[in-house]
Amino acid sequence: MLLKRMQPYWRNILKNKKIFTGNYYICKKFAMILIVLIVFTGCGQNRITEKEEKKETVESEMNAEAKKTAQTFRSVYMKEKSELNTLKVKRKIINCLEEKGYAAVDCDNQIDMVNREKVEKFCKAAEKEEQAAVDIVVVFDEGEIIQYHLESMNGKINVRLCQVKWKDNSPQANYYDEYEAYEWKYTEKGYFFIEEYHPPGFDGPPREKGFRVKPLDQKLRELNQKYVLPIGYRLNNMLITNWKEEDYSNLNFYDLYELKYPSIYGKEIPYAMKEGAEYQIPKEEFESVLQTLFPITSEQIQKNAVYNPDTQSYRYRPRGLHDCEFPYEPYPEVISYEELGDGKLKLVVEAVWKIEMLDQAFRSELVVEPLEGGKIHYVSNTILSPEEDEPGWYVPRLT
Repeated sequence: MLLKRMQPYWRNILKNKKIFTGNYYICKKFAMILIVLIVFTGCGQNRITEKEEKKETVESEMNAEAKKTAQTFRSVYMKEKSELNTLKVKRKIINCLEEKGYAAVDCDNQIDMVNREKVEKFCKAAEKEEQAAVDIVVVFDEGEIIQYHLESMNGKINVRLCQVKWKDNSPQANYYDEYEAYEWKYTEKGYFFIEEYHPPGFDGPPREKGFRVKPLDQKLRELNQKYVLPIGYRLNNMLITNWKEEDYSNLNFYDLYELKYPSIYGKEIPYAMKEGAEYQIPKEEFESVLQTLFPITSEQIQKNAVYNPDTQSYRYRPRGLHDCEFPYEPYPEVISYEELGDGKLKLVVEAVWKIEMLDQAFRSELVVEPLEGGKIHYVSNTILSPEEDEPGWYVPRLT
């Protein structure tokens, strides 16, 4: 290509012999520069081609390895298709991966990582800036997995990953990526975080990943799943503010009404979620939802919501554009508990916030009262740290 571009210049020089003769040394120098350019352009192109070919080879090998990994639990996939999204079946998949020597965990960190010693060893080596490598397999819904291959050297971690989904009962490589971790850390609590670089103003999906490496007592997991996860941190402030039976003024009852209505009535809220819409909810409907959560009287609810005694209804406005919430909130973990003398339980709850690479973004003490028939009353919540209310992920309602 370069030679073709230079042809007009050579033709002009050769046509004018006088110029060519009088400028012999200039022409000679020009020719030498041209040769150097051709050589370096060719070498540069070769290097780019070799780099691309190497990347394609690595990607092909990674895809093949990840598909092979998925084949290890194909029997579970075929047998448990209707329950692939349950913790029970995800645990079976992870057990299959354990038998084959993989370090594996579920995407929500609700199951203890298997073969975790491999990841612990890798993190310790990386902290010492030593050379090491490890694979981590993460199990998602529908039998999907992402296999991470991590290599450390000189304090840096390079990441390769392949996503595998199932199609026609066969694992298919769906996505491949590789990058150098912009930041990473292994916490004392046992979380391993890695972050892919994203430029300022980036508003795409999170580039941070978090794996719980150290195990958590199964009793604590069960308490969390029963009492805390159904509330969580999404679109409510129940776990992030101080309140008790005598004073519910810090709670937003409308958020909690929206949260619990579907599980109580078995259907979505029958009020259109439109900007500026306003409804009157019958007294019994609104109060019954909150009274499944708290040992609370009608008078206490009326005091902390907008109640119209003439119509015996509560004014209700859905959240709109100006009080919508950031979508990537933390998830709760129960890290200790205490049985109180009156049958109540005191749970210490911590917020794990992956996008901020924090294994304890918030800490509170939640008291619950188990009731007959599997029902629950929430008795109080006390902030332990930090002291400020309404942390960064929560957006208060405007109404």
